[in-house]
Amino acid sequence: MKFAASQWLLAGSVLLLLLLSLLLPAPPNSSAQQPLAPTYRVFATREGLVGYRTANGHIIQPRDRFVALPSWTVLSSRGGAEYQVRVTYNGRSVVLPVWDVGPWNTNDAYWQYNRGDYPDLPVGMPQAEAAFYYGHNGGRDEFGRVVGLPNGIDIADGAFWDDLGMADNDWVTVSFLWLGADPGPAAAVNERGPVPADQPAPTAAPTATPDIPPPPDIPPPPPTATPIPLDSPVIPDGAITVDNGERGFQRSGDGWRDAVCGVNGAHLWVPSATDAARAASTVGLWTLPAPAGLYALQAYIPPCGELSATGNARYTIVHDAGVAQITADQQAFAGGWVPLGTYSFGRVGEASVKLTAHAGDDGFAVRFDALAWVPVLDTTAPQAQITSISRERNGYRVQWVGEDDLSGVASYDVQVRQEPDGLWRTWMRATDRTSNWFGPDEGRHFGFRVRARDHAGNEQEWRDDVWMSTTQAAP
Repeated sequence: MKFAASQWLLAGSVLLLLLLSLLLPAPPNSSAQQPLAPTYRVFATREGLVGYRTANGHIIQPRDRFVALPSWTVLSSRGGAEYQVRVTYNGRSVVLPVWDVGPWNTNDAYWQYNRGDYPDLPVGMPQAEAAFYYGHNGGRDEFGRVVGLPNGIDIADGAFWDDLGMADNDWVTVSFLWLGADPGPAAAVNERGPVPADQPAPTAAPTATPDIPPPPDIPPPPPTATPIPLDSPVIPDGAITVDNGERGFQRSGDGWRDAVCGVNGAHLWVPSATDAARAASTVGLWTLPAPAGLYALQAYIPPCGELSATGNARYTIVHDAGVAQITADQQAFAGGWVPLGTYSFGRVGEASVKLTAHAGDDGFAVRFDALAWVPVLDTTAPQAQITSISRERNGYRVQWVGEDDLSGVASYDVQVRQEPDGLWRTWMRATDRTSNWFGPDEGRHFGFRVRARDHAGNEQEWRDDVWMSTTQAAP
């Protein structure tokens, strides 16, 4: 068979193209060129804080959409999307920009090998998670605060509620998109973070501290059915309690948030504010659900929540002897009961305790949980005495005072006699006054004695002789 010259030319061209196809590199494959973004299972909390400013200057709006991560190195510009994550929860997924720094730490890039302050922890485990479950760093964050939740990401309200359909804080899957290709809403895989080019690849995960067992690829969930181990408040012996979810507690105003720890597994909180006019309308009010009596008052301070507790919570306590204003350091008593004093309640009007968002600091959490009224047995009588007698018009001004270290003085009886040895007669009975005018004297002298009774019913004994007489009167 003979080929024409044109046929030989065509065959040679085909052969040349075939050889070139074998020698030239394959077309770029984006999935081969760029690995999938590292993805980890992380405990997420709701950002909230509407009206506050994020780390990049954004003012948080209702139903906003962004996240906070605990490292300044991945903060997007205001309104920008230089750093984004894909968050997936129960089959729903959304891509969100990083606009805030937190929770807890600010230098914990746990998604990469060169993670910042905590190189002893495995990649993919937030320091807050290690502190919460394993006691890393004494259970505290970089600022020394007791870590109350294992969260490694905060999610703004619109993404939390609307995009992801989350009803409460929970575990989510997070892909860190600046480190690799977006795996998409259904293709998330778990990979260790990439190793920086200037560092050798580790042969194994970084060595964990002795008290932290090396985790599997995905950090384990809490051992119980709920994602957050509840604290276990111990109610004081004999106490009568009113929790924030029970009758006897009322709330009013705006800005209320909840967290899943405290008495009965939950409590309420609001951001603190030094502006009294803005904060005073947010009020929690407890009333005593028990018989009148003498009680030591205590408030439980839960250890969890999106913000650290205030150091200057202001309780207003209405009791039988008046109104007490008590400032309590909720942060110092987190996970325990803060004492608010001992008072007589319920014998004079309604007993109540009020707490508002008004505090001595801004941007902390004022926590509203259970109050405990612990009965106190008062068996000691109060003590009263005449303190002064002074001349006033054609008679005398008589003054007295009483003290009681538990239930407080409820009333006084005052008696008078003509000096030097007249019979005692009652001048004032069961009065709460501490002075009165006596007269006219008509040129005679008189002696006085006083006794007190407290709110527990203890009554002082009369003394046999006078406390003071008009012979001692000041001019």
